[in-house]
Amino acid sequence: MFQNEITYVRMQKAGKEAEFHRLYEEALKEAEKYLHKEYPNIIGKEIIEKEKIKDISPIDGKEIATFQMASPENINRALEMLHSSWKKWYELGYVERARIMLKAADEISRQKYLISALLAYENGKNRTEAMADVDEGIDFLRYYAINMIENQGFHKLSGKGYDNEESFSVMKPYGVFAVIPPFNFYAITVGMTAGPLTVGNAVLLKSSSDIPISTYLTVKILHESGVPKEALAVITGSGRVVGKYVVESDLVSGIVFTGSREVGMDIYHRAQEKRPKPVITEMGGKDAVIVTSRADLDKAVEGIFRGAFGFSGQKCSATSLAYVHEAVYDKFVEKLKERARNVLPEDPRKKEAFVTPVVNREAYEKFKAIEPKLKEYGDVIVGGKALDRPGYYVEATILKDVMRDSYLAKNELFLPVLGIIKVKDLKDAVDEINKSDYGLTGGIFTEDYEEIQYYFNNVDVGVIYANRARGASTGAMVGSQPFVGWKLSGSSGKGTGSYYYLPQFLREQSQTIAH
Repeated sequence: MFQNEITYVRMQKAGKEAEFHRLYEEALKEAEKYLHKEYPNIIGKEIIEKEKIKDISPIDGKEIATFQMASPENINRALEMLHSSWKKWYELGYVERARIMLKAADEISRQKYLISALLAYENGKNRTEAMADVDEGIDFLRYYAINMIENQGFHKLSGKGYDNEESFSVMKPYGVFAVIPPFNFYAITVGMTAGPLTVGNAVLLKSSSDIPISTYLTVKILHESGVPKEALAVITGSGRVVGKYVVESDLVSGIVFTGSREVGMDIYHRAQEKRPKPVITEMGGKDAVIVTSRADLDKAVEGIFRGAFGFSGQKCSATSLAYVHEAVYDKFVEKLKERARNVLPEDPRKKEAFVTPVVNREAYEKFKAIEPKLKEYGDVIVGGKALDRPGYYVEATILKDVMRDSYLAKNELFLPVLGIIKVKDLKDAVDEINKSDYGLTGGIFTEDYEEIQYYFNNVDVGVIYANRARGASTGAMVGSQPFVGWKLSGSSGKGTGSYYYLPQFLREQSQTIAH
């Protein structure tokens, strides 16, 4: 039976929070052994390239590792290897593949403090969020393996068209999937890789250049657990090169991508120019939360604060807009201002850190670019500044009285910026949300059950919550809360961590035997 890992919550409940922090501090020291090294690409064997990529820590802006810039020749070599080998991986059978995935999950669980500590150095994630991230990756491996076993490899007796015939529906892999994950979640890298692998496809994983060490270690664990090196290759490289030599390749049978809308839509169209193929995308969101006149304001403030500023707003599920009923607007604004005004970005290695640096210089410069324009979007009541110190630190920022047609109200920033908009009633708020091109996550705070049902029945969003103080629009749990984007937030209409995820990496074959 599947169970979520949820390390920190379990340790808290068991009265072992001090032990959690002790183990994490030890892991921070161990993680230093993995820094300031050069790491290879793995294409059947370790590959060193002429051109390099630097892994820069957002903590201080300094280089912490060197990776390889995959050449077009080696990308093609990887695809040819995977294309010629994927059937051997499939022919192991679903039970053996699931066993390998479960073994890998157990090994990642054994090393979860180390990987969590590495994430602090690589993408600036604080310790509790980093551990939750690694836990989710473990959950994906286990959930998909168990799902594969429970569904008997998605082979079904489909009935009899005629008395002397026996028919089967058999789901089979496509061949080679290219996996292109984002920087912000280790779990997404693991889940996007585990999905196509578990069902029998081979995978070319293009590692995010912001978390390449943790990705490399995970691929090594998968190989050591039994995934053939010929069925799983990992490279780092430029988006331009990957776009040309992976996305457009005839050797790639399908693509799974998480990232920006612009890149996702470009991949979606270019990948299918020659022939149809599955392109499974998650492309972000402009995630809004509603606070009605019947809300518990303390609960709403905590949920929206955590949803907006966890991992410095760098989640596709981050709360970026709050639509607040006019009757409670002023009171809510004051409460939220009080909750956030003394929260400063911290070194993610510190025990007390909540808001941490943004992931890289590009994100930092993006904040600096909008900094002078914030007053055009609304009234800045908290934060609003990029800090002049080593690393990539910006303030958690809140604006009230945000204009509905402003750039801030319509565009995903992927930064710790929250806009508050006054609404006259629940319908007004839902109507505004539904105008958005995005439809990823959202939430509502109200103690009125009928208002919850109105919201659930009318909002065009894939993942929605009511009264969630731990994160108004964030924190989906594998197996319980499928993570799915509607509209321009996703292309498949099916979510990760759900029953419907694995069949996307399979194609159906109808088999009939006449007797």
